[in-house]
Amino acid sequence: MDQKENDIMTRVGPGTPAGETLRRYWLPVSFSHEIKSDEPKIIRRLGEDLLIFRDEHGRVGLTEPACPHRGTSLEYGWIEAGGIRCCYHGWVFDVHGQCIEQPGEPSGSSFKEKIKLKAYGVHEVGGMIFAYMGAGMPPPFPRYDFLFREDGERTYDGYLRECNFMNQLDNCLDPVHATILHGREVNGARENPERAESPEFEVLADDLFASYVARRSGPVEGKEWHREVSYTPPVLVIHDGGSAPGDPNAYFADVAWRVPVDDYNTQSFILKFFPFKGGQSTVRPKRSKSRPAPLMRGTRQKFDMTTVNGQDAAAQIGQGRIADRTAEHLGYSDRGVIQVRKLWLSAIEAVMRGDDPPGLLRDLKENEMIHFDVIGSGRLVRQGEMRDHRPRVVRI
Repeated sequence: MDQKENDIMTRVGPGTPAGETLRRYWLPVSFSHEIKSDEPKIIRRLGEDLLIFRDEHGRVGLTEPACPHRGTSLEYGWIEAGGIRCCYHGWVFDVHGQCIEQPGEPSGSSFKEKIKLKAYGVHEVGGMIFAYMGAGMPPPFPRYDFLFREDGERTYDGYLRECNFMNQLDNCLDPVHATILHGREVNGARENPERAESPEFEVLADDLFASYVARRSGPVEGKEWHREVSYTPPVLVIHDGGSAPGDPNAYFADVAWRVPVDDYNTQSFILKFFPFKGGQSTVRPKRSKSRPAPLMRGTRQKFDMTTVNGQDAAAQIGQGRIADRTAEHLGYSDRGVIQVRKLWLSAIEAVMRGDDPPGLLRDLKENEMIHFDVIGSGRLVRQGEMRDHRPRVVRI
């Protein structure tokens, strides 16, 4: 890969090829529980600083952060009067960015009608807040089943990683790294080095998905684990639950969005959906959250290499904030990585041609509910059995 292609794939600011492509999709910007009606926040997404707030009626606004009157940050404002009131001179803006009140201006003045913050469309569903940061009319919001189903429970997690989002997406279809990087801790390889073998896997791709199906030795003699991970543009990674059959706590969905904060940082949003079993909760006990916080700073950051999160952070940040893909030597085991890049570049090329990128559903009949049949298939199977699998979306 040459430097020009690497830049096209990784730079996300306004006007860049990747940035304009990302802005064609609905992207998560926050979890619902993080945005309270008494606490406006400044966040950064796709290289833009934004104000996110919730008004007294529970509606969410996502706007530019500075008051257009004199430039004071609206982060210090108050939620009241149907919007957010600037702390400096009291101008009020609703969730659409429209100025609706201007203390100090003459009674009956229409000045406020001419003042509007830049604002983005938002959609709140499934405990998450999504934004459309592109120009023009947003496409219909995709009705993913794991966001809309009501017959289960959801758990949420997230973290900020100090590297480009493609450093993380490259990792998603790389099953070999799981054995080498994570195997000592999560595969029993520390006690059983003979089990630290690379998995057998196949990579499948079409115009919407790239996936791998891997298998490796299980904890029971003569059994092995099958594992699937899929990527679909722009930043959605879909894992099967990785659970054995009959497990009442088996995941239905385990999905992650790798959302660019800017060129050098990525915010991950992780959602797990657990269907009810016999009307009862099947949510697994919460595990302690692992974070790749540096333990010390010197010539390099040091991460907690006993956790999966810390291991991934070390490997991904260790490539550089934006990986230098001009110096790579990709092999046969990297064919999943290659497919992720091909799919993302094809989405960018579509937008540059003036077409819709893959995955946008403008036909409302196709968007009644989107079921991912790639989900929930992690299972313990007899050795030698490999399922027929195609990465696809089933629309009902």
